[in-house]
Amino acid sequence: MLNPSQEKAVKHFGKPLLIVAGAGSGKTKTLAYKLEYLVGQRCIRQDRVLVLTFTNKSAREIKERILKITDEDIPWAGTFHSFALKLLKQDGYRIGISPSFGILDEEDRKKLLKSILKQMGIEKEYLYKVENYIFSRCEDLKPPKDGLLEEVYQAYREALKSANLLDFSQMLLGAYELLKDHSRRWRDFFDFIMVDEFQDTNTVQYEILKLLAKENICVVGDPNQCIYEWRYARPDNLFKFKEDFDPDVIKLEYNYRSGKYIIYVANAVLSASRAKWKDIVPELKAVRDSKEKPVVRRFSNELEESAWVAQEIKRLLSRFNPSDIAILVRTGYLTDTFERALFNAGVPYKTVGTVRFFERAEVKDALAFLRIAVNPSDELSFKRCLEVARTGIGSKSFEKIRRYYQGDWLLAGVKALKDLSDEQKHRLYKLITELSKLMKSTDNYPTALKELLKSVDYEEHMHARYQKDYQERKENLEEFLRFLEEKKREGSTLSEVLQEVSLISQEEEGSSAVSIMTIHASKGLEFSVVFLPRLEEGILPHEKSTKDIQELEEERRLFYVAITRAKDMLYMTYTKEKAKKPSRFLSDIPKEFLDLSAYKVPKPMHGIKVGDTVMHRIFGKGRVLALEDERAKVDFGDKVKTIHIAFLEVV
Repeated sequence: MLNPSQEKAVKHFGKPLLIVAGAGSGKTKTLAYKLEYLVGQRCIRQDRVLVLTFTNKSAREIKERILKITDEDIPWAGTFHSFALKLLKQDGYRIGISPSFGILDEEDRKKLLKSILKQMGIEKEYLYKVENYIFSRCEDLKPPKDGLLEEVYQAYREALKSANLLDFSQMLLGAYELLKDHSRRWRDFFDFIMVDEFQDTNTVQYEILKLLAKENICVVGDPNQCIYEWRYARPDNLFKFKEDFDPDVIKLEYNYRSGKYIIYVANAVLSASRAKWKDIVPELKAVRDSKEKPVVRRFSNELEESAWVAQEIKRLLSRFNPSDIAILVRTGYLTDTFERALFNAGVPYKTVGTVRFFERAEVKDALAFLRIAVNPSDELSFKRCLEVARTGIGSKSFEKIRRYYQGDWLLAGVKALKDLSDEQKHRLYKLITELSKLMKSTDNYPTALKELLKSVDYEEHMHARYQKDYQERKENLEEFLRFLEEKKREGSTLSEVLQEVSLISQEEEGSSAVSIMTIHASKGLEFSVVFLPRLEEGILPHEKSTKDIQELEEERRLFYVAITRAKDMLYMTYTKEKAKKPSRFLSDIPKEFLDLSAYKVPKPMHGIKVGDTVMHRIFGKGRVLALEDERAKVDFGDKVKTIHIAFLEVV
């Protein structure tokens, strides 16, 4: 049931232990059996074992496994935050923390910080810097710096204290501060400590472990799966652990998840790594045989790529359930083309760990301008436009506009100008002028929308409102504008575009659906079939990482994590649009491990001919008038459209 390395790890006792567990090597199973061994063979009480994980899901998994084996719960199994909470509820009074303290969530934390900034006369645009400073002080244990940031931090701590509140970072810091002065009691209380996903520990978490543990500690990790350094994860803690605890090291190298060629590809990607922990990480050994090699395909553009992926998934549904298949992307804006392609192909899908593309705030903002241009009686869209354009018109002022409403909100706004303040009047007039231009230019809606967004300073609004993830939201907006350009080229009117967006947004997520998610969100998951699209320089590796060795290494680890999510089949694709270069990581993979048989895009087996009757999800039935490359000119009766053939089915 256990391989020799796993068995050795399970029965190890009497000295600190570092288990370096490669992807898919059965580490959760090993941890559960080790717990059983400690309780059953070493007679350690389950309530004296501390098990620390990074997600509640992992904690539940370990608890469920040990319950099946021993029929008893582990009360001290959970995340670092849940441990800190429990510790402070019991012992926090020793450092002045009341046991009745409440927890401040992220939204309320931002509100409190904004309030403090306002009281101190500091612009709210400073919020992002303040948040980063607080995280570095609490989670990275950085020393204080003289200046404004430290003043805000101290004011924030005082505000929390007076309200008897802690946020998640302060909870970890509080646990550390408590243990610095009162560690002996807790060191003696825990007979054994186990830590999962050790590579994701940050500085304060590591220091907590140092204060708690003696020789009775086992940590499990894989530095090659550390993809959260931007959240202060410190994979170098593995070396600190080796220096501070002098542990025995056991490597789990047998991969039970993926077929052999997927493992060969994963190893090849890591072999080019320049990380200093390279020597302590095991090379994965495949347990499962497989004849299917990972597929590499190149496409002319992203539309061609997404259409082919959707078509290939449709073909694979004869062998796999939709829930067995995932599309993993480097960054959020890339989900758009795949959502549309799967929708048009009639393949059930869901986005995981992120909001659907057309439901993202910045995309909905842009859509509001387009919707009011087509339907000036749309109250919700008009209100959104007022907010986005920062007119200063709130609920009370809006009632002044409502008094003039007779089916057209723009006209009502013009009539209400005389009832508004000078600032509101100026901003509303400017907005109505721009919306009127858009209404007159709906035949060229992509350009007209770009001009409107520029006129209302939308990028500045986005920067102020979404400082933490501004870049990602900017990319989402740029992708939406590309989508509009594409629709314009196809000959779609603005009304037809809005109709398509509505249908895609209303598409229900079935219980069995293809998953679309970022690679970060896929960590810890596995799928029978994985598609890794847009493997291009500037995307993976991300353009921001290419000039920094450390960041580039994290991108390599991200690629490795993505590859090792696949069990049976792996597809890696990229486009050559706008002279894009394939990801440098692809060149690290020997060709004999890959299926390159159709390196150039194969012609899809659609069987569509001129004169055929075809069906489209949006436009219904039509007749094919002409075919050119991957596109068909189709007469739908009231309109003629040029559409990619992957989105058509012969009736």
